[in-house]
Amino acid sequence: MSRLKSKIKKDFLFHLEHFYRNYGNEWSLDEFPPIIKKNKDKIIALLPELEEKGILKLNEDQSFTILKLPSQLDI
Repeated sequence: MSRLKSKIKKDFLFHLEHFYRNYGNEWSLDEFPPIIKKNKDKIIALLPELEEKGILKLNEDQSFTILKLPSQLDI
């Protein structure tokens, strides 16, 4: 994994956990801060991996439900 992709993933997981802990579990990428939205295409490609690991469940409209905190898993 490239360093840029790793940084994008790390930033997204940080915000994912923050949003879940403070605001609930139903989200779309459009609701995230600009630093996340500017890498939306890369993060969309990452979402199926996170779903496979049980962190979130993807919805048909590219929104998602957070199921587990990323910090609870070794990812």
